[in-house]
Amino acid sequence: QRAVFYPLQTFSKDAELDFSEIPICIEVTEKENLQFMKDLAEALGCTAHKISTEQRQTLHLAAVFINNFTNQLYRIAHEISDAKSINFDILKPLIMETARKVQDMSPYMAQTGPAKRNDKKTIKRHLKQLENEDHKAIYELLTASIKKTHNYR
Repeated sequence: QRAVFYPLQTFSKDAELDFSEIPICIEVTEKENLQFMKDLAEALGCTAHKISTEQRQTLHLAAVFINNFTNQLYRIAHEISDAKSINFDILKPLIMETARKVQDMSPYMAQTGPAKRNDKKTIKRHLKQLENEDHKAIYELLTASIKKTHNYR
């Protein structure tokens, strides 16, 4: 018998989480285990979602984009702002508003910025400002992806 109890959330030492806001993904090989797993999720105050192995793996992939890659972009932004003695806290309301917007609209509709507008002048200036080649490559890749999504080449 095998069952997976997968809380779709990031966990950090000493971070307090409200378990009622954490979706629990449940994967079972035997149907008779499903209710037990749902009851366990409910006991924690969580909402349970029955998923397949493939769906769980896909959710994990999507979560890496949403959480891990986004956090790396925060780290890069922190490094860029730090290099010019700009307090990273100034950017935190933008982080919060960006996350809030996708609660009300699709990520496609929430997209803003120079790549979405195809603002070549701003993109060129940003690339000139970037001294780190890895940061420049990330900027170029994400800009190209946004432009392609919004039908600019």
